[in-house]
Amino acid sequence: MNAEQVSFELISKAGDAFGFLVQAIADAREGNFDEANRKVAKSEKVMNEAHRVQTSMIVNEAQGQDNELSVLLIHAQDTLMNTILMSTLTKEFIKLYQYIEKEEK
Repeated sequence: MNAEQVSFELISKAGDAFGFLVQAIADAREGNFDEANRKVAKSEKVMNEAHRVQTSMIVNEAQGQDNELSVLLIHAQDTLMNTILMSTLTKEFIKLYQYIEKEEK
């Protein structure tokens, strides 16, 4: 895969994963914790696929192959990192909504 293909792959997968996480927060807010956790699991599966693409670039560079650096690749990396952060926050939101629901009972 060339740098442009890798970039679009990362953006696509990270974007899909981010969308699942946004949905998971909405599900948790409504008290649908099982569904929220399913969405987090879907997101993690897609993020792992994106991470494999990213890792292949790192391995190639470690083996002496140059990676093309472009604004598109930087955007792709940024998108993936934001999704990883969102994953951490989403898990905390789910716990928080569970706590709130428990306290309200």
